[in-house]
Amino acid sequence: MFLALAPLVGALLTLMNQVNSILSRGVGSLLSCLVIHVVGLAAVSLVCLFRKEGGPARGIPPLLWGGGVVGVGTVFASIGAFSGLGASLAVALALLGQIVFSVIVDALGLFGRKRYPPRLRTLPGIALALAGIGVMAGRLEGKLGYALAALAAGALPVLSFTLNSQLATRIGTWRSARANYITGLATTLLVLAVLRPPLAANFETLKTMGILYIAGGGLMGVLMVAVSNLVYPRLPALTATLLIFSGQALAGILVDALSAGAFEPPKLAGTALVLLGLGINALLERRATRRGPGL
Repeated sequence: MFLALAPLVGALLTLMNQVNSILSRGVGSLLSCLVIHVVGLAAVSLVCLFRKEGGPARGIPPLLWGGGVVGVGTVFASIGAFSGLGASLAVALALLGQIVFSVIVDALGLFGRKRYPPRLRTLPGIALALAGIGVMAGRLEGKLGYALAALAAGALPVLSFTLNSQLATRIGTWRSARANYITGLATTLLVLAVLRPPLAANFETLKTMGILYIAGGGLMGVLMVAVSNLVYPRLPALTATLLIFSGQALAGILVDALSAGAFEPPKLAGTALVLLGLGINALLERRATRRGPGL
C-alpha cells in the first residue's frame, strides 16, 4: 500500500509546484506563499474538526515542529526552479538533492528515524538514476541559480517530510499537517513583517486569478503532507524518494508536454533510466531480504 502511495506524493508535488509557480508569476512569491498557507491551514483545520487523533503534544523535541518553516523555503525554491527551468528539468535536478539528503537521513537515522546504512547493492540503481538526471538536465548555461534552487527544492521536502512524519507518529497525521501549516504561515507572516513589500496591486491581481490557482496549491499541499506522513515512517528515505520521484517525473513530463504540445525524447529517456534504476534497486532489495543480512 505504502509503495503505491509514494508515487502519488510525487505527482501531487509536481502539480502543486506548477500551480504555485503560475500563482507566483501573477501575484509574486510572497503573496502566493501567504495564500498557499492560509488555504492549507483552513482546509486541514476543517478536517481536524471532524477527526480526533494522536496523543498529547507534551515532551516533543522542538525541532519536529519545524516542518512548516522548512516548507516555506521549499515553496520559494520550487517557485524559482519551476519558473526558470520548466517542470521536468526542475524535477530532474530536485531528484539529485532528494537522493543526497535521503542517503544522509537513512545513514544517520536523523530525527529519531530507523537507521538504514548505505549498502553496495543500492549503487547500480542510484547510478542509473543519476544517469537519468544527466540525460534530463542537458545543458544549464546561464541557469546555475535556478539549478541551485532546484537542488534545494529537492532536499528541503525530504527534510520537511521527515520532520512532519516523525511528528505524526506522536500526535497523528492530520494534527501534524495542521502544525505544519501553522508554523509555515507564522514564518510567512514574519517574512512579510520584516520586508514590508507593497502588496496592494498584487491583491488586485489575485482577484482575477482562477480558483484553481488560488486554492489548488494549498489543497494539494494538505493532501501531499497527509499522505507523506503515512509513507515516510514506514519506508527508508531513499526508497521513498525514488518512488516519489517516479510520480514527480511522470507528472512533470505530462505537464511539459501539455505546455509544449509534444513529448521531449531526452526527458522521456531520462525518466526511463531513473525508473529502471528504481526497479533494479527494488529487485536487489527483495533478493537481499530473502537471503538475510548482507551487502
